[in-house]
Amino acid sequence: MNELTKAEEQIMRIVWKHEKIFIKDLVDKLPNPKPAYNTVGTFLKILEKKGFVSRKKYGNTFEYSPLIQKSKYTSFIMKGFISKYFEGSVEHMLSHFVNNKDIDLKTFEEFTEKLKGKE
Repeated sequence: MNELTKAEEQIMRIVWKHEKIFIKDLVDKLPNPKPAYNTVGTFLKILEKKGFVSRKKYGNTFEYSPLIQKSKYTSFIMKGFISKYFEGSVEHMLSHFVNNKDIDLKTFEEFTEKLKGKE
């Protein structure tokens, strides 16, 4: 699986949310300033080549559906993030957040206990 660009991920978030969507509807759901219809179509072709979406033709337009679940992509990204920045250790990541006061120690301890229970 490949990591998505920011624009590809923005489009995929909408596809994941709606499960089946036409380009026109997808463009309508994007924030302003909205990209051109053809630009979104180009990104969807790229996402199709990467194996993220499938398409079904209806007349002159296509309906797009996700091929990769959002949860699978999230796991892929998180594993890479943890590996790259925290030596592959969830505990190191959480320790970082505790040390920077992004989460409290109690939350860290609860999460660590949950991890131990899954071993």
